[in-house]
Amino acid sequence: MSWLLVTQDFPPGFDGGIASWTLDLAHALHGAGETVTVLARSTKDTAAHDEALPFPVVRMRGRSWGNWQGLWALIAGLSRRGDRIICATWGLSTGLRRLPGVRLAVAFHGSDLTRLSQVPPPLRAVLDASTALLPNSRFMADLLERLSGGPDPRVRVLPMPLQVSLPLQVKRPETLEPASPRAGLVCLARLTPLKGVDRAIRLAAALGVPLTIIGDGPARSSLEELAASELAAQADWGGARFTGRLPRDAALATLVGARAAVLLPRADADGSGAEGLGLCLLEAAARGVPVIGCATGGVPEAVGPGLLLADPDRPDLDAVRRLLDDPDVGARARAWVQANHGPAAAVSVLRAALP
Repeated sequence: MSWLLVTQDFPPGFDGGIASWTLDLAHALHGAGETVTVLARSTKDTAAHDEALPFPVVRMRGRSWGNWQGLWALIAGLSRRGDRIICATWGLSTGLRRLPGVRLAVAFHGSDLTRLSQVPPPLRAVLDASTALLPNSRFMADLLERLSGGPDPRVRVLPMPLQVSLPLQVKRPETLEPASPRAGLVCLARLTPLKGVDRAIRLAAALGVPLTIIGDGPARSSLEELAASELAAQADWGGARFTGRLPRDAALATLVGARAAVLLPRADADGSGAEGLGLCLLEAAARGVPVIGCATGGVPEAVGPGLLLADPDRPDLDAVRRLLDDPDVGARARAWVQANHGPAAAVSVLRAALP
């Protein structure tokens, strides 16, 4: 059995959630003895990275990816077809669905669905042609079924394929300072209003606990101003450190050094734009770092034995302190991720969805 995994986002040119998911899934399939080829968007200077991987990576070339991604994927896929095709996002599958005899699976991660109020014709064509639909959470599965018209046996929640049996420590890049005992909170997110990083800043300031913010985006300047304002009001607070975007290994090394990871996103007023899951919380929990989330979108499904804040704008500080002081919560978080996610769990669902 061979698999073709198709994505726009893939390292080293991309380091976000979909890039991490695609790389992890390719490793999971390869590790399970499957033949997998990654079909990824071409970016600069990828040869050394791609050659170091245990599976082939074929780079797609094209322009105007927002409009023509389906065409570029189809052209590249004509000569690289696998028995099973998995598209990381549904836009890529608009062309590949036309290949005869294709067993097509399409993944859904978040804004690819949460911004929609109805199914546009291109997505409807993809849904009609797909063998399997793979949302990353039950929240996304329910949204997909509501948009598409009701329960669908092709919809299967795909566990995150991230490594769950790694050592608790992550090798730190030489550019980072030496590791120290766990301290402070970490928020890993794109810096936009919907990601709720302002909530993380206020929470950390109220607790008097330093916060590290990994990521960048259009809200960075306003968030830096908020952090400075909170620091001025509470001089004994350790403040917020903005790292900007970091490569995945550096982000994980920073995450491992925290007492807890925080993700407190919000949705738009009409309910759209909610977080699909929260991979960063699972990455933290897999390494024994407890997590703090809120009841937005699929975030509760990534919290496990961590803390779910009922009102992230008026958080229960005593509950947060109990979590931070609990010596066993990190181990419980890791055990929960190992039981519900990981390469074996993801491959098992894929094999059942695309027999």
